[in-house]
Amino acid sequence: MPNGHGYERAWVRFCAAIDGFRSRYARWPTRVRLWPGAIEDIRNHILTAEGFTQVTARIELVPDEDAPFIAEDEAGGQYNYGSDGFPQRNPDISAGEWFGQLSYRDEDANDNRD
Repeated sequence: MPNGHGYERAWVRFCAAIDGFRSRYARWPTRVRLWPGAIEDIRNHILTAEGFTQVTARIELVPDEDAPFIAEDEAGGQYNYGSDGFPQRNPDISAGEWFGQLSYRDEDANDNRD
């Protein structure tokens, strides 16, 4: 990840929730509920505008103060990173692979935003 400010934790947890959901249900979640600050970190510090658009074209990011990275779908499937942690097994396709080639903000750009 291109920065050293701790913002990447939000991205790692976000992807872990999606990976956990995929490994548990063999399908993709339709949304991830996460803290509003985590959405801001992903949007403003991790991904470029184009990268964020790519992610949100695949999955909805729902701000929720009480949700520690919960991936879910309309069928009732749910993976809660806050209680389940990192998945015990790798999914057949990772969140990173599913999103495709994303553009990340570089470290210098983040240093100038603080």
